[in-house]
Amino acid sequence: MMLEHGLRVSYEAGSADTWLHDSAVLAVFSFGQSPLLANDARHVPVALPQLDDNPVVEVWRVDGTVRSGSWEQLSWARSDNMTMGHLALNLQDFGGMLEASRHAYEIVQDFLRQSQHHCPMKIWNYIPGINVGEGDGECYREFCVGRAEAWSADSSEQPAMPAATAIGSPEDEHALQVYFLATALPGTNVENPRQVNAWHYPRQYGPRSPLFSRGTLMQVNGDRHFLISGTASVVGHETHHDNTADQVHESIRNVKSLLAEARRLQGSEHPVLGDAGMLRVYVRDPSEYEQVRRVLETLIPDQVQRVYLQGDICRVDLLTEVDGIVACN
Repeated sequence: MMLEHGLRVSYEAGSADTWLHDSAVLAVFSFGQSPLLANDARHVPVALPQLDDNPVVEVWRVDGTVRSGSWEQLSWARSDNMTMGHLALNLQDFGGMLEASRHAYEIVQDFLRQSQHHCPMKIWNYIPGINVGEGDGECYREFCVGRAEAWSADSSEQPAMPAATAIGSPEDEHALQVYFLATALPGTNVENPRQVNAWHYPRQYGPRSPLFSRGTLMQVNGDRHFLISGTASVVGHETHHDNTADQVHESIRNVKSLLAEARRLQGSEHPVLGDAGMLRVYVRDPSEYEQVRRVLETLIPDQVQRVYLQGDICRVDLLTEVDGIVACN
């Protein structure tokens, strides 16, 4: 088990069904399957294919017994301390990505307002054909507009938004997928000194800036975890490097800078990459997988579990991205 406190995350062999028999499992994520195929409120299929040789599922375990159910179009699983919510909208039911994104985030907002765990800690978004379209008609830009309209945030001010990931799932996938982790008390959002805050991105990246923080510190009953947003080879607001190996190096520099800022804010020696933690590594071109894996082996301690997934990144010139969870205690 990689995270040793209230939330325990690990990559395990076997199918999702193997782990859903455990009443302390909050969520099981399986890869390479449409989210429309979920057969349990705690089962979250992700359409991104796994690139590793040994198939795994990602298992979230918590203290106590988990309850689960549905609310409108959203499935949820809840322990005493946290809630995982999962939403998959069939894009064929909407006029486009903007409309689907706005609807998804309206549902998420409405659910959080009535939930005992109303503070989102991190949100994951998997967006079919994320780079399809030209200019402001690009799928990701339309997603950002829909999210901003639903969240009713002024992009010129810091939004109360947590860490987030947005990755492109296969273009022929029918579902926009959004899932989140939430608790009863607000987290502490953390920004990376090497990067412009996402909501301050200039107009060249779209009519509405992405709304997310670079990371969120979550504390539950004295246990602390740091949730890392999708982090790529961006310095300031610009993409750096035109090859995969250098982009991996820059991404990890950004992760380490973010962790250092979290330590500064806490006055603590943690979190540190190499403590109990896990990473998801997203690779645009599957032929680059071995190179990404080799580079990361030189940068990341072996004890950090990781999974490699094929997924497009939010900018066409970004070739790889990472996100993760690190224990702070």
